[in-house]
Amino acid sequence: MSEEITYFDIFQCTSYGIVVTDANGLIRHVNDKSLPILRVDVRQCLGQDIANILPLIGRSAHQCLATGRDIPGHQILGKRARLFLNVTPIIRNGQTIGAICSFQELSIVETWAKKLDSYKTLNRQLETIFEASSDGIWVCDGQGVVISINRASEELNGIRRKDVIGRNIADLVERKAFDQSVTAEVMATGRRQTVMQHVAKTDRHLLVTGTPSIDSTGNIALIVVNERDMTELNILREQFEESRKIGEKYRDELSEMALMELKRNEIVAESNPMRHVLQTALKLAHIGASNILILGESGVGKGLLAKLLHQSSPRNQSPFVEINCAALPENLLEAELFGYEKGAFTGASEKGKVGLFELAQGGTLFLDEIGDMPLALQAKLLKYLDDRNIRRIGGTQSIRVDCSTIAATNRNLPALVQARQFREDLYYRLKSFILEIPPLRERPEDIAGLVRASLQAFNRKYGLNKTIDSGTVRLLMRYAFPGNVRELKNILENAVVLSNSDQVDGFIASSLGDGQGVQAELRGVRERSGQSLSQQLAAAEKSILLEAARTCRTTREMAATLGVSQPSVVRKLRLHGISLQLIQK
Repeated sequence: MSEEITYFDIFQCTSYGIVVTDANGLIRHVNDKSLPILRVDVRQCLGQDIANILPLIGRSAHQCLATGRDIPGHQILGKRARLFLNVTPIIRNGQTIGAICSFQELSIVETWAKKLDSYKTLNRQLETIFEASSDGIWVCDGQGVVISINRASEELNGIRRKDVIGRNIADLVERKAFDQSVTAEVMATGRRQTVMQHVAKTDRHLLVTGTPSIDSTGNIALIVVNERDMTELNILREQFEESRKIGEKYRDELSEMALMELKRNEIVAESNPMRHVLQTALKLAHIGASNILILGESGVGKGLLAKLLHQSSPRNQSPFVEINCAALPENLLEAELFGYEKGAFTGASEKGKVGLFELAQGGTLFLDEIGDMPLALQAKLLKYLDDRNIRRIGGTQSIRVDCSTIAATNRNLPALVQARQFREDLYYRLKSFILEIPPLRERPEDIAGLVRASLQAFNRKYGLNKTIDSGTVRLLMRYAFPGNVRELKNILENAVVLSNSDQVDGFIASSLGDGQGVQAELRGVRERSGQSLSQQLAAAEKSILLEAARTCRTTREMAATLGVSQPSVVRKLRLHGISLQLIQK
């Protein structure tokens, strides 16, 4: 007959370790299975407080006794053992009279869990995500010991996971694997931290973020570290910037190519100074700049440049309105610009009139010969530039107008300001951006292109087929052209229309010779001196500058006398080594 199985037999033979306490937390019972699990003979400690013998288990046991509630399965990571612990209160007649602490080695629990299909599926998913991440990932325990790293971290840091798993992160910092550790920051603060980390071995800069995982007791159980390679991001940003600049360069070059065809080649830019002017103009047009002041002698093409600015700007679908400020008397100019209400003055239209500012709404208003605008109108123009509102003559209501403003003049505005013939505040308001077109004599490289384009245009206009010899083109390149491009076109148009032969060379040579004696004079100078053309031109220019320097007190007066801009005078004085102060002493 078999012996009866007692509760003590069950208590001793269960696969879990069991320690039982009374209501005060004193150890009363310990089963045999607990000894190999705890690696300490707790039976020698009966009657002692469990918190003194087994601190981690004791903390949970006292919590259970104090609340009378279960503490479900959780990990205990001790120096001697790693356990999976459950604590259950012993309740009699509604009173907690003790606690049962049942525990198993964590490795055995993990082995059981790994055999579950749900665990296998979840683990496979997490492992796939962990290894597939392009960012580096580290997982450390609460003490900073490395539990795992992914493949991306191996590449970013130039390490192998087998060499770092199980080592403390502080040891890796000490061995200069990287310059600092976010894990230490997280352990010190208990909060998410981000640092910039440099890895000497791979020379990479990493943006590293450490995030703590807090257990049920409020302690850090795990630290997950995410590494992002800022080196590659910086390279991508630099490549993007480079691509953007290349794109802008190509766009500018395409705009320049389109510019060469503008108005059937009426604008020609073979010389570096003119190319620079047009490149700057295109940049201003692309950004939709307003308050642009175009300077240059009469006939250099200020009007064409103004049209180019409009056609290349975002406003190119809106009107381009042009007015010559020197062509009308003051009262008519005001009426043209700002318009008037019906009955505003004697002779005014019964319907009133819309001004050019309103007509240019959304587009561009080009004020040519702005230096000749009367002072009274200058004040009214300044007000518009300040608040973008106009008022018609005889009107009482302000009208909002949004248009780009381009002004042009061949006069010396600073000299006019000093003479109180031009408002200083308007001058500075207009000159937000300045484009100065050099005179044709300073860019002879453009003459051949202008001759070719103009001759083609006039032949087409008059149904003729006149030609010009290269020697005559060289003759034109030596001519000073005081009337600039306008004069050149007039000479060519006359030659096409009035020349008795298909070759216009003789007509042009006689026109220049009769008008200026250029051909004979240049031949004579060359024969007398044996100098090159550039040397002769430089000597003539220096002589003119010296003569002007003797009669003028300032470079501004010289500019007004010679009909050029003041910056051009300063540049040429410096080029020829002329000191205005020394000459006047």
